Amino acid sequence: MRIYDLQEQRDVNMRRALVLRALPVYLREDASKFFRTCNSADGPDLTDTPVALLTVVTDNTTDAALFSPESICIVVEDEMLVSGPTNLADSFLLLFGYVYALDLQYPKNLELTFTFIQKVVMCLEDNKPLKGRLLTLKNDLFNE
Repeated sequence: MRIYDLQEQRDVNMRRALVLRALPVYLREDASKFFRTCNSADGPDLTDTPVALLTVVTDNTTDAALFSPESICIVVEDEMLVSGPTNLADSFLLLFGYVYALDLQYPKNLELTFTFIQKVVMCLEDNKPLKGRLLTLKNDLFNE
């Protein structure tokens, strides 16, 4: 958030990336194995990576580079499927499409995050009610 606050021009893609990075933190989930970062000079270690977004940055990385990376790769079952768009929101949406198309399970450590995005952000219902923190977050968002 500090990086976002320091920007002279506010970019909607940066705001979306900030929200996607903050949502698991708010929901008390561990996103460290999902949002991965690697240096473009080094090859990433994708061992034991069921689903991830891999942000590829250059050697002289600053914190702000995470918001405008060289590329973002979609990883499924230890393999890079595609080098997606360079903004996190579009890459996440593309990954969501792969999850549906390949009938994959949501990552266990990010189940609340994916469920929130599915049901509240994308309005894709599965006829199961929202529980606990997800319902509270939805109510807080729509009551403001």
